[in-house]
Amino acid sequence: MIQEENKEDLAARQASAAKISGYANPKALISVYDLNESINESDILIVDTRGRTHRIYQRSYLLGHLPGAVPILYSNYSHPVHQGRMTTPDQFQNVLGNIGAGNSSTIVLYGDDGLQARLYWAIKMYGYENVKILDGGLNKWKEARYDITSIESARPPQNFEFDLAKSKAESMLATLHEVEAAAGNLNCIIIDTRSKDEFIKGHINGSINVPWTSLFNKDMTFKSAPELKVLFESKKITSDKKVITYCNDGIYSSLVWFVLSELLGYQNIKNYDGSLNEWLIKGHLVEKDVQTDSQKTFNNSMER
Repeated sequence: MIQEENKEDLAARQASAAKISGYANPKALISVYDLNESINESDILIVDTRGRTHRIYQRSYLLGHLPGAVPILYSNYSHPVHQGRMTTPDQFQNVLGNIGAGNSSTIVLYGDDGLQARLYWAIKMYGYENVKILDGGLNKWKEARYDITSIESARPPQNFEFDLAKSKAESMLATLHEVEAAAGNLNCIIIDTRSKDEFIKGHINGSINVPWTSLFNKDMTFKSAPELKVLFESKKITSDKKVITYCNDGIYSSLVWFVLSELLGYQNIKNYDGSLNEWLIKGHLVEKDVQTDSQKTFNNSMER
C-alpha cells in the first residue's frame, strides 16, 4: 500500500535516492521507497530469499514478508552433485519459472544472510539482466512503516529461459584452477569475506580479510560508494587488479562481489562458488594467523 510521506520520510527517500545514484550501476539496487510505489505492478516479482533451510523459512517468511513476495528455498537451486554450489542453468531457470518469473519480469530480491546477492550473481551470470536487490531488505521496509503480511503468496508458473548466449560465467565465476593460480600472485587479490575469527583460524594463502558485515550500515543498507571505496582501498584492493572473492560456500562472498562489481564498478572481479569447502576437499592447506591478546584487543577496537 502506498502511504503518504511526511517531511522526515521525504528526506529519507531523497537521501536514499542520492546514495543509490552514486553507485556504478544504480539499477542493481532498489530502495524500499521506490519498491513501495511499484509493488503492485504486474511485471515486478519480489523474491524472499530467506530460505537457507526449511526451518529458517518457517521462522522468517511464514512470520512476515513483503506483500506479494514469493519464497525461494536454497535447496531448490543448489547443485545436485556438488553440494552447496549453484545448480545448472536448466534447473535454475525452472525454479525461477515455477515461482513466477517470466522473461519480462523485474526480479527484486531481498534477504538478510547473503542469499539475495548469491541469487543476483547467479541470475546475472546466466545472462538475465533485469534483477535488483532491495536495499536494507525487510528490516528497512518495516522501518519505513510499510505493510508486511504472513499470508503465503504464489504466482502462476511462467516459462522462464536464460539466454545462455549472454552468459557471463567466464567473467563472473572463479574456478578452483584460477584460485590456485591466484594464491600468492601479487597481481591477483583474493578476498576472504568471512569474519575475522574465521579468517584467523584458516584462510587461502595470501588472501585479505574483508568481513561481509563491513559493507553495511546499522540498518543493513549498503554503505555509500565513497565509504565502500575507502574500505577497499585501505586494504589496497583496487580496480586495476584481478579480484576473487570467497567464503565457506560462495554465499557471503557474493555480497562482496556485488559491492565491487555492481556498486563500485570493478571490471575484473569473480566469485569463487566452490569457496573454502571445495578448496579443502581438494586437499589444499590453509594459512593460519596467530594473534596475541593485545593484537586481538587492537583489532576489535578498530572494528567498532
